[in-house]
Amino acid sequence: MNRAIALSLSSLLLMMSAPGLRADELKLKDGTKIVGNIVGFEGDAFKVETSYGFALVKKDKVATIIVTIADGDLKTDAINATKPDPKKSAPAEGTRTPPSPQQQPPATVVPPGNPQAPAASKAQREAPMQESLDGNFYTNLSYGFRMYKPPSWHLVEGARKILPAAVVVMGTEDETTLFIVGREPLRQSLEQHAASTERRLRELYENYRASGERRTTVAGLPAMEKRFRGTVAEHDWSVTALTFVREKEVFTLIGMTYADSDLIQIQENVIARTIASLEFTR
Repeated sequence: MNRAIALSLSSLLLMMSAPGLRADELKLKDGTKIVGNIVGFEGDAFKVETSYGFALVKKDKVATIIVTIADGDLKTDAINATKPDPKKSAPAEGTRTPPSPQQQPPATVVPPGNPQAPAASKAQREAPMQESLDGNFYTNLSYGFRMYKPPSWHLVEGARKILPAAVVVMGTEDETTLFIVGREPLRQSLEQHAASTERRLRELYENYRASGERRTTVAGLPAMEKRFRGTVAEHDWSVTALTFVREKEVFTLIGMTYADSDLIQIQENVIARTIASLEFTR
């Protein structure tokens, strides 16, 4: 996948997954505390997204990791960084007061926007996506839906490694048209999820110009549709974003195509047909 496109899509899917509902606290052996989100593991170091950038923290420097997840009730789990044994106790009291984030000396700090996307979770790695292609139809057995796959589109290989929140990514070979199906747990109302997604899209795309919104249906379910144009990866895009709720999950469909192409109307129609074709099989 083109590096610029991978970066923009990675940012998009991260935005769709409602950041702020999880926080990780790494307590180092020297008493330092680093707060952020662990987004991957590179070599022998944790990659942590903090308020001041990305930090690579050597595993052997970490004493404990506390993961806080807001999912209904607040839950906090302590994880020993060397041996993931929940019975291990935290470091003894009396360690020195941790410095502020500005004083912390992480091994490496990378500015926000680093093109390397978060690694897939353990559950995602252990449960490969079950999917198939039958002519011009794509079927996802893991999430129980099928949809039209235009003849000129292909599945983007390895997309879920780059975009952990994605169920599937399809598009043209030249990546001038892309289509993403993302999902996340239901935490708010449909309207709140749709509004939250739009706010994050406004942050991602430069020169954001709304071109319409409406209530519609996807697979027979109520949905919120937002249409706009904006610039990302040095190109102007025409984007359609739909949000809908099924049972306890929120699905977001993102269709994007070059707005400065002679094929824009054709590709917009193809995206619309793909969205309209989605149906759940169970």
